[in-house]
Amino acid sequence: MPHPTAVRRLLAGFEARKPMRTTSLIITLFGDTVSQHGHTIWLGSLVNALAPLGVNERLVRTSVFRLVKEGWLEAERVGRRSYYRFTSHGNAEYERAARRIYATEDTSWEGHWQLLLPLAIPDRDREDFRRSLLWQGFRAIASGTYAKPGSAGRALRETLEEFSATEKVMLFDATSSELASPQRLRKMVHECWQLDETAAAYRTFLDNFRPIQKWLAQEGQVQPETAFIVRTLLIHDYRRVLLHDTPLPDELLPPAWPGAEALTLTGGVYKALARASTHHIATLEGGNGALPPPGAGFAARFPGIKPQR
Repeated sequence: MPHPTAVRRLLAGFEARKPMRTTSLIITLFGDTVSQHGHTIWLGSLVNALAPLGVNERLVRTSVFRLVKEGWLEAERVGRRSYYRFTSHGNAEYERAARRIYATEDTSWEGHWQLLLPLAIPDRDREDFRRSLLWQGFRAIASGTYAKPGSAGRALRETLEEFSATEKVMLFDATSSELASPQRLRKMVHECWQLDETAAAYRTFLDNFRPIQKWLAQEGQVQPETAFIVRTLLIHDYRRVLLHDTPLPDELLPPAWPGAEALTLTGGVYKALARASTHHIATLEGGNGALPPPGAGFAARFPGIKPQR
């Protein structure tokens, strides 16, 4: 059965991207799907899952090899078949991201900040450490100084443990002084958090997925493969925007911030596609045959957001 017009346009836009960044797409699929359905997938099923998105087998194999080399994935050989799963590093990185992707965060704020100064991070870890800080909402506000509004929380503790960096950084609690200019504070946040670029990315995301939202509102039933394709691209594109965003409090954001609409749309569309997409996922294979039903954590994704129908 051919895909609806809104889905065909979404696929065409994805396939037209240069470069396609297949490694990032595979990380999305492992995090959104494989991590919830038995943790392991057969390479042949990975190829089949990505084929409708215009990703050929050669590109899948090349990208998987690269992700193994970079420490994201690990392989297990059974006979002539290869099965893949997240490494402990890959799983930890995606779990930290997942707490932002699938949660509706409390952005209330009392003026508290976390300041982090990396003092002795080895060169081999520096880029991965910086990327992990960015995912958590830290930004460089001066040379060698990262800041984040609110508390550091669990994610930072995990990062410091993973990189054995507890003794290699200085971490400070700070507050916004009454003597500080609110205008200057907002200007710093606007520049360091690159809010113009992030807002533009959110608007592009909304332009791409509002037709999907409208289609779901009119559609009585969604085909399983179509639901899986749209769900994968939805989380992939939303994750890419979040990589450059951070959950800033309303006091520091411009009026009518598009991130709020993007979260509501993503959660509603995701929930509307959840049941049908899992039927398609059951046709894929892992280490013990067909991928199992999702774990308990799947139902808790996007709490408080209603399916958009």
